[in-house]
Amino acid sequence: MKKRFRDLFIDNPMLVEMTRFRRRFLTVKGTQSANAAVLTMLLIIYAGFVLVVIQNCAVIHPIILVFLEITVLTIFAPMMLYGSIAGEREKRTWDLLLAAPVTKAQIVAGKFMGALGALAIVSLFFQVPILIAAIGYDEQKISWWKLIEAELVAFTFALDVCALTILFSARVKRGLMALGAVLGILVTGIAIIPLFLSSVGMASSTLDVPCYLHPYFVLTHLVERDPQSPSGIWGVPQILVYVALALVLLAWTENTLNFPENEVKFIPKGDKNA
Repeated sequence: MKKRFRDLFIDNPMLVEMTRFRRRFLTVKGTQSANAAVLTMLLIIYAGFVLVVIQNCAVIHPIILVFLEITVLTIFAPMMLYGSIAGEREKRTWDLLLAAPVTKAQIVAGKFMGALGALAIVSLFFQVPILIAAIGYDEQKISWWKLIEAELVAFTFALDVCALTILFSARVKRGLMALGAVLGILVTGIAIIPLFLSSVGMASSTLDVPCYLHPYFVLTHLVERDPQSPSGIWGVPQILVYVALALVLLAWTENTLNFPENEVKFIPKGDKNA
């Protein structure tokens, strides 16, 4: 177990993916100079966002900002990883990667860790306005433990999205198909199903059962819960399930990489070019 941990997270050559993500999204020189304009625009938007929070911190509940954070992370995760493996096939570099002295588990772990580093940076930027709101909010006492729970719910759910995206990217030949599949699942699970259940007259209290793992429902319960009450069934249980699900999806991805390359899953059998 200890050796496998070292192989995946310490001595893994594929951890170079963390540098690759940094160069792709944060480098502002050379061929990536176009990133400078994008990063400048994002920093301006971020500065304006922080100023708005500072001016209204007395009335902005910090967990409301976590809703925004989880939305950004959920969108950003598949945008980073839809081509993680399918993109290697499209660029004809997948065979070279398989011939390298790395295992398929190391490939999956390296891709995942690269995205994890990028998500951590995005989440870190959100901590500034969230802390400002937590300190300045004066309508009720803020439970710091509840806020930590909300942060972990947002980040661990983003890990699930990352793992799901890598899984689909491993089983299709086109990165955009992986992106479309993941976004379709997210829109269906996060928006369409809850709206449908509400439209058929299901009471909000009854929605707790089918939406038990819905991240926005979890955050809503954390906002409404009495700060002095125990964690109960919201927060920590979902965090643990999200982490376990991410591990299952990553293990599933490793196993699917052992399938023959012509055994492409999740698509109609007749479409050989998908």
